[in-house]
Amino acid sequence: MEPIRSARNRAVVEAGRLHRVSERRRLGKTLIEGPHLLHEAMSAGATIERTFHLPDDPGADFWPGATPVLDVALAKLAGTETPRGPVAIIEIPHPTPLPRQLPVIVLWGVGDPGNVGTVIRSAAAFGTAVAIGPGTADPWSPKVLRAGAGAHFRLALSQVASLADLEGHPLAATVAVGGSPPSALGRRPWAILIGSEAHGLDPSVEAAADVLVTIPMPGGTESLNAAVAASILAYEVTLGSGARPAPD
Repeated sequence: MEPIRSARNRAVVEAGRLHRVSERRRLGKTLIEGPHLLHEAMSAGATIERTFHLPDDPGADFWPGATPVLDVALAKLAGTETPRGPVAIIEIPHPTPLPRQLPVIVLWGVGDPGNVGTVIRSAAAFGTAVAIGPGTADPWSPKVLRAGAGAHFRLALSQVASLADLEGHPLAATVAVGGSPPSALGRRPWAILIGSEAHGLDPSVEAAADVLVTIPMPGGTESLNAAVAASILAYEVTLGSGARPAPD
C-alpha cells in the first residue's frame, strides 16, 4: 500500500480532530499513540478502527487497519513533539459500572491530564477502581492515555455525576490538614475523593464524607501533587499496614 504523504489527507485530518474533546464525545472515539498502548488496547479487545504507521514499522502486519503514512502526516496525528508511531483510532469503551466491593479513587475536579493518567496507572497497579467525577479531565484524551501507560485497559473506569452515584461506598475526603492518617482507613471499599491541587475539594463534598483523611508530611511540604496523594492512598487501602490482616 502506498503511504499517505500529506497532512491534508482527509483521513489524517479527520483523525487529527480527535485531539478535541468535543469530537471525541461526538464520535465516541479517541487516539492512542505508541506500540505499548496499541498492544494493551488489542489485548483488552478494544475496537480499533485504523492504525497509522510509518512505512518501516516492523509490527504493522499485526495491527488492525494498518495504514502507512509519512512523517509529516504522522506529526498531524501524534500529540508529542517527537512522534512515535503507530497512532490508532479506537472506540472509547463504555464506562464500567462502579464496583461495589473494591476501593475506588474518585477524581473530583482534577483538571490536569497528566495527574488523571498517573492516578489511573497507580490504581491499576494497586488494584483499585477509578471514577471520573465532575470537572475532571477527559480520561480518554490522548494526553491522559499516554500518562496512563495502558492502565485504562486494566481496571474498572467509571463515571460519576454526583455523590449519590457513590452510594454503597463509605466516603473518604482528602484534606491538607486536620484529617485522620491513611492507616486509619483499613480494608473497606472506600470511595476516596481527590480534589484539584489548587483548590482541593469543595466544602460541601468534605461535609458529606464519612471521614477526612490527611497524609502526614513531616518534611513540612504544604501539599502533595494530586496524583501522588491518590497513589499513596490507593496503596494504603489495598496493601498498607491498615489494610493487611493482623498476623496470627
